[in-house]
Amino acid sequence: MGNKTFSTTTLVATVLATTYGGGTLVRAVEQVYSSGLYWVILMILAGLNLWIISLMAIRMGPFMGHLSLPETMGTIYGPYARIITGISSVCSAIAVIAIQISVISVTISTIFPYHSYIITVLATLILIFYSTLGGIRSVTFTDVLQFITFTIIIPLVAWFMFLNTEKSIFEIIYFLKDQEKFQFNKLFQCNTKLISLIFLSLSYLIGYTKEPTIMQRIYMSSGPTQAYNVFKISTIFHYLIKVFIILISLFVFVKEPNLPVNKVWNYIPTHVPPVFNGFIAISLLAMTMSTADSHINNSAIIASYDILEKIIPRKLHPINHLKLVKWSSLIIGLLAMVLTFFCNSLLTLLKYSLNFSIPITVAPFVLAVFGFRGTSRTALIGMATGVLTILAWNKWVEPYIGIDGSFISMLANGLAMMAAHYFLKQPKGAGWVGPDDTLKQIQQESFRKKAEREERIKNSWMNKKKHFS
Repeated sequence: MGNKTFSTTTLVATVLATTYGGGTLVRAVEQVYSSGLYWVILMILAGLNLWIISLMAIRMGPFMGHLSLPETMGTIYGPYARIITGISSVCSAIAVIAIQISVISVTISTIFPYHSYIITVLATLILIFYSTLGGIRSVTFTDVLQFITFTIIIPLVAWFMFLNTEKSIFEIIYFLKDQEKFQFNKLFQCNTKLISLIFLSLSYLIGYTKEPTIMQRIYMSSGPTQAYNVFKISTIFHYLIKVFIILISLFVFVKEPNLPVNKVWNYIPTHVPPVFNGFIAISLLAMTMSTADSHINNSAIIASYDILEKIIPRKLHPINHLKLVKWSSLIIGLLAMVLTFFCNSLLTLLKYSLNFSIPITVAPFVLAVFGFRGTSRTALIGMATGVLTILAWNKWVEPYIGIDGSFISMLANGLAMMAAHYFLKQPKGAGWVGPDDTLKQIQQESFRKKAEREERIKNSWMNKKKHFS
């Protein structure tokens, strides 16, 4: 946790660096190009996810001493819920790391034309070595440098793509208005694509509450107030970066509206000044490294601290946690590399990440943050319901309608937990609790500032009336 001494600026940078992986950039550019306004709206709605985290962060006073999301789940729901959450988080992280390895491999292969498998192995080993030796403090401060790198380069890419269109802003707007995929009247037609967009947006919105790396940034904060400020500021920069990514895709579409989706990103390096190609590669590598190293570091901690320590018999303790974390980093990185060999579709890997975690962990965690104190049995019933729902959905529903079932499975989890809590006999103390002392102080301070602001406005208005009377 770096002794919880990180500044707000540092935490904002590492939140955004972790949020924006290379896969996020490439996938967003490709999907805005191919899906048009549907994906633009999805990105705008999904941008609220960090704001939702800020609302949760201010309520996490009772959990600020924890090291991980599974530890928080274990504190509320018991050791089995902790282990299940840990396994779910590690599986989800492996899919995210695989996305970053895939992007790193593609980026490096454009510079060094070696066999893709060799580049993938080398990229994985670099990631593992870097994340294992550095620790969270190294990861955090290099995240700051990586964040600075890609926040400079992404706007420059957007500018070069704009110049490449050889059109004015008004000409671009008129051109896009004539394209069917960018027309609002087509967007709001009730069809499967719109329903799919809605459910994917909901998965994105709630999905960050299951991200151990994002939750870790809350635990790294000095308290709920700093965590709230970190994610509130991050939301603003989150949208600024999204705007430039959307512009890059739109400018490519205006210039070349008939590219195959898998050729959209490859178009960009060939239509910027040659000297800038290296900077684009550096930007992608910075984004992928900042996301991948955070997930490797965090999932290795979860594997050792929340899973293996609870499974290994006590007679084998004490455990050398540092060695265990390093070995966990190696194994997790290698598993992600193997997954990359079998699946290199960024969208498919993203869905794997959502399916491994949202149906299992989001509902019990959100309920815990907002004051629900259920039993282990209640949580396990909800988790089992979420797993069965997503398995059934992926087998019998999604192949026919193409709608992601993560959000629906999360709802099934939450409803099953509430049904189990209210219909089954519960021990004394189970149920809802009021806000903790920290939240009460924050709320009182907020009410006081609001009253002072209203009083200033009232006095200012009275003074103006006296002045003009």
